[in-house]
Amino acid sequence: MSTPNSSYKGDILVVDDRADNLRLLSTMLSDQGYKVRKLIKGEMTFDVAQVNPPDLILLDIFMPVMSGFEVCQQLKADDRTSHIPIIFLSASDEPLDKVKAFAVGGQDYITKPFEINEVLARIEHQLRILALQKQMQAQNQRLLAEVAERLKAEAALRQMNDDLDERVRQRTAELTQTNQQLQWMRQKLEQALAQEQELNRLRSRVITTISHEYRTPMAIISSSTGILEDYFDQLTPDLRHKHLGRIQGAIQRMLALIDDVVLFNRLEFEPVEISLAPVCLSSVMDHAVAEVKAATSPPHPIRVTLQGAYLQTVTDASLVGTVITNLISNAIKFSPDGTPIEVTVDSAADRFSITVQDHGIGIPAPEVEKIFEPFFRASNTLNIQGVGMGMAIVQKCLDLLSATAQVESHVGQGTLFTVTFPSVPPRDG
Repeated sequence: MSTPNSSYKGDILVVDDRADNLRLLSTMLSDQGYKVRKLIKGEMTFDVAQVNPPDLILLDIFMPVMSGFEVCQQLKADDRTSHIPIIFLSASDEPLDKVKAFAVGGQDYITKPFEINEVLARIEHQLRILALQKQMQAQNQRLLAEVAERLKAEAALRQMNDDLDERVRQRTAELTQTNQQLQWMRQKLEQALAQEQELNRLRSRVITTISHEYRTPMAIISSSTGILEDYFDQLTPDLRHKHLGRIQGAIQRMLALIDDVVLFNRLEFEPVEISLAPVCLSSVMDHAVAEVKAATSPPHPIRVTLQGAYLQTVTDASLVGTVITNLISNAIKFSPDGTPIEVTVDSAADRFSITVQDHGIGIPAPEVEKIFEPFFRASNTLNIQGVGMGMAIVQKCLDLLSATAQVESHVGQGTLFTVTFPSVPPRDG
C-alpha cells in the first residue's frame, strides 16, 4: 500500500452497493490524499450531498432501490447539487448505458473492473475542470463586480457631468442675464447722459436766446415806461396810448417766447399722454384760425378749404391744433402784410392732411431740411422777430401722432407745408 499523500486533494463521495468496491476505492483514494465518504445506498446520496456537498461523486449505476441514473437526475435537478461532477462506475460496457450516463448529466464513465491509474486520472481531470470552473466563476464574479463598480462610477461621472453642465448652463444664463441687464443699464445711462447733455445744450441755448431776444422788448419797455414816467403830463392821449401799446406788445412777445420754450421742453423731455377722441376737423380749424387772428396785427386773410368725406376722425385735437396754429403763425410771420394764407384740410378714410400755403419770402433750398431743428432760423429771416421754436414744436407734435411733413419752398414766392396724419394714431406718449 502506498504512503498517503499529506496534502488534501478533495472530498470524494463514493456510492456503490458493493462493500468490497467501496473499501477498494476508499483505500485507493485515501492513499492519494483524498477525503473519502462512502454510501452503500443510492437513495441516500441526495440527502448527504445536500447537507455537505462533496467535490466529486463516484456513482455506481446498477443499485437495487435507486439506480445511478436516477440518483444523477435527482442531483442535477437541484441547484444546490447540480454543480457536483459525477463519474459513473459500471460493469456494463454497453454504448447505450454510456450514452444514457452522459444524457442524465454525468461527466465521465469508468468500466469495471477499473484500473487505479485510470480512476485517479479521470478524478483529477474532473477536479481540475471543477477548479477551473470555480476559478472562472470567481473571475466572472470579480469582473461583474468590477463592471458594476465601473458602471456605478460611470453613472456617477455622468451625473457629475450632468450636474456640471446644469451648473454651467445656469451660470451661463445668469451671466447672460446679468450682461443683458448691464447692457440695458449702460444704454439707459448713455440715453440719460445724452438726454442730460441735450437738456444742458437746450438750457444753454434757451438762456442765450432769451437773453438775446429779451433785449429788444425790454429796451422798448424801458424806453416807453421812462417816457411815460418823465413826460406823462406833456404827452397827448395818442402818444400815451402808443407807448402803452409798445409796452404791451413787448410783454406779449416775451410771453410768447416763454410759452414756446416751455411747450418745446414739455414735448421734448416729459412724457406726453395722447388723448385720442372723435374730433371734428372743421371745429379744430376754426379754433386755431381764431387764435391766430387774435394774436396777429395787422390781420392776414386766412382762407380755409375743407374737402373729403371724413371730416370727423379720431386724433388728439390739442396736438393737431398746435400744429395748425404754428404753421399759420409761421406763414404770417414771413409773409408781406395783407397777403393771404391758404389752408386746406383733406380727409380720407385712413388719413387726413393739412396744407398751409403762403406767398412770403420762402426758404433757401439748402436750408429747407433744417427748419424743424430747434432754434434754427433761415438766413433770410434774421431781421424778422422769432427764435426758431415754432417748427420744432410742430415736428414734436407730428412725431407723437406718427404724422409726416413735406415742405416745398421757393425764395421770393412762398412756402407750402403739407402734414399728413393717420386716421387713428398710436397711443404711445
